[in-house]
Amino acid sequence: MYGVTTYISLIKEWSIIIIKNFFIDKKVILVMGEYDQNGKLFSRIIVEKTTLLVDRPPLHLLDDTLKYIGFDLRGAIAGAKYILNKTVMCPIIVNPYQSVCLFPSKSPQKQDCIWFNPDHIVKTKAIGNKTEVELSNGHFMLFDAKLTSFNSKLQKANQLKRLSKERGIQASSLLLYLEPPKKHQFLEKKSGKYNFDILEEEK
Repeated sequence: MYGVTTYISLIKEWSIIIIKNFFIDKKVILVMGEYDQNGKLFSRIIVEKTTLLVDRPPLHLLDDTLKYIGFDLRGAIAGAKYILNKTVMCPIIVNPYQSVCLFPSKSPQKQDCIWFNPDHIVKTKAIGNKTEVELSNGHFMLFDAKLTSFNSKLQKANQLKRLSKERGIQASSLLLYLEPPKKHQFLEKKSGKYNFDILEEEK
């Protein structure tokens, strides 16, 4: 798994399914790139105790998921950079309706980048200059990065989830009133215009 050492041989133990289309949801633990024998880039996905091979590169898979619900990857990246005031290796909200966030282990342009779901990281600890990551499915990964570096990325992902949720709730609060709004009937005037100006008179 491109620089990742596993304590258990996941590929041998779990079933392998190759599928054409896949949309990321909250059950996804991680996503990473994997080349076949012909040099074609697929996405290796771990969902609970199953590993799937999807016929799409990781970044295309993220974009597919976002477009399916009316967004896109470019916008998700731009939004994350704005919220976090961060320019490189930003986590992104992949599905705002399910609060699914993924963060890259390194530059997303590198073939050995792994996209982790912070909700499925149970615990991390240092093993020398590497980081042991305990996943929600009971398995462990030994990741080639210092604990402080990995935990910083994890913290940024959780921060993005929290801030985006808070801002989403605050945006809707503009529709709340301290007292019930008055109801009006809009009538057509002799001029042919409606009396919408009655709303302005209330201010």
